Amino acid sequence: MSGGASANAPPLPAFRQALLVASVRLALGVAGLAVAVSIDLSSGRALAEAGVGAVLTIFALVVPGGRRRPQRLRPPAAAPASAREPWWRVLAVAMFPSTYGVALLTGIALAFNRSLAAFLAGVLLGMGGVALVYAVSGN
Repeated sequence: MSGGASANAPPLPAFRQALLVASVRLALGVAGLAVAVSIDLSSGRALAEAGVGAVLTIFALVVPGGRRRPQRLRPPAAAPASAREPWWRVLAVAMFPSTYGVALLTGIALAFNRSLAAFLAGVLLGMGGVALVYAVSGN
C-alpha cells in the first residue's frame, strides 16, 4: 500500500506544523539577536532587551483574555481531502503574517536601532517558544 499512499496522506499533524514553525521562529530570533550583537550592541543589553520582548510576547499569547483558543482557528475537519501539502508550503502559510512581519521589522531595525532589533528578535523567540510548547504538549 505504500505505492500510492503518499498522494492521499493526511495533512501534516498540528504538532508537526507547530514544531516546524517554532524552529524557524527560534532560528530567526537567534539570528536577529546575533546580528544585533555583532554590529555594535553589547551582549548583555541585547539579551536583556530580547528577554523583555520574549516575556511580553509570551504573556500576550498565553494569558486568556477573551481571545479564541488555537483549536477554534483550525480548518474544519470536513474539508475535502487533498494531496498532502509540502512542508515548505505549510510553513509559508503558517508564518503569514506574524513571523514575516516581525522578521522584516527586525531586519529594518538592524539598520537604524540595534536595541529595537534585539527586542524584536526577542518577540520572535517568544513566538517560537510558545509554538514549541504547543508542539510538545501535542494540542
